[in-house]
Amino acid sequence: MYISIWKIVKKLYEHWSVSNSGNLQGPSGLVLKSLIVGAGVFLVTSCQFFPESELLPQDEATRTYQGRIAFKQPDQSFVTIFRWLEAGSAFQLTLRDRLALSGVRLQGNENQATVEYSNGDREEEVDLDEWIEHHLGISLPFKELWKCLSLTCQLIDEGEQREYDSYGRLEQFSSDRWTFKFSYKEKDPESTTLKKLEMNKDDTNIKIFFTKFENE
Repeated sequence: MYISIWKIVKKLYEHWSVSNSGNLQGPSGLVLKSLIVGAGVFLVTSCQFFPESELLPQDEATRTYQGRIAFKQPDQSFVTIFRWLEAGSAFQLTLRDRLALSGVRLQGNENQATVEYSNGDREEEVDLDEWIEHHLGISLPFKELWKCLSLTCQLIDEGEQREYDSYGRLEQFSSDRWTFKFSYKEKDPESTTLKKLEMNKDDTNIKIFFTKFENE
C-alpha cells in the first residue's frame, strides 16, 4: 500500500475550502501556502477536530509518534503536523496544517478503515488500500513505513545497502529506489529513539522530525 503525503494535505485543504468557500480571500494558491507552509509541534488542542476514537483511544496506544513532516520537490514544498497511534493491528494517523484550521484522520486495522475530515465529512468501512490508490496516488509504503520506526519491518528485512553507525544501529538502507536515513536522539548504543527519518528518491525529499517517540 502506498500513500502520497502531499496529496493527503492537498485533499485536506480541498475539503476545508469547500465548506468555507465563502470566507476565502485572494488566490487559492496563497491560501493553501498559508495553511501548510511552516513548522511547529503537534499540540494537544489539534486533536479537538475529532472525537475520542473508540477503535484506538490515545491511552491504549502502544506506539505514539508525533512531530512534523517536511516534503520537498523542485516545484513544491510543505510542512504538515502529524500524530501516529498504533496498538496491535489498529492504527490512527492524524494530519493537520500548522494553524490548526483543518485536519484529516485515517484510522483502522488490517481489514478496513475510516477517514474523517475536520469539516465533518466521514467515510466508513473504507478499504484503505483502494482508498489511497484512488484518492492519493503512489509514493511511499504506508503502514509498513510506520512499522519501520521500530527498526523491525519488511522494508528493512528486504532492503539493500544497509549501513550502521558506530554503535551498530541501522543508519541507512535502500528499498525500491528509496534511500532511508535514520538519525537517533541519543548517543547511546542501547537507544533506538529516532530524532529524524529522511527519505530520498530522485528529486523528492521527505523528512520526518519527531517531537514525541514512544514504543512500548
